[in-house]
Amino acid sequence: MWTTTEDLTRVVIELMDAVRGNGRLLSPRMVKDMLSGSSLNPFIGLGVFLDGEQELRELSSLGWGIGFQSMLVAYPYIGKAMIIMTNAELGVHQMDGLIGDIYRATFN
Repeated sequence: MWTTTEDLTRVVIELMDAVRGNGRLLSPRMVKDMLSGSSLNPFIGLGVFLDGEQELRELSSLGWGIGFQSMLVAYPYIGKAMIIMTNAELGVHQMDGLIGDIYRATFN
């Protein structure tokens, strides 16, 4: 998906609102599917990767291509999220480069 940080932020805010029962676009069923792992892989929800349980549930999505890397991390039950988009592709996983440094400085 090609998007801007502003539009992706709108999606994350809608997800967090929906978790609290105040969503305007996402149904409770869709949010439950997004935040629940499958029986085959508990770390994959509907379109996102998952980690943690209950209120510490983390969802993430990574993006990369020629000349860019990105990462979305959200904790919808506690209302925290971070979207990082760079115009550099370092040839390493996001967590092994600048994006990982920013993530660790913010959430650890």
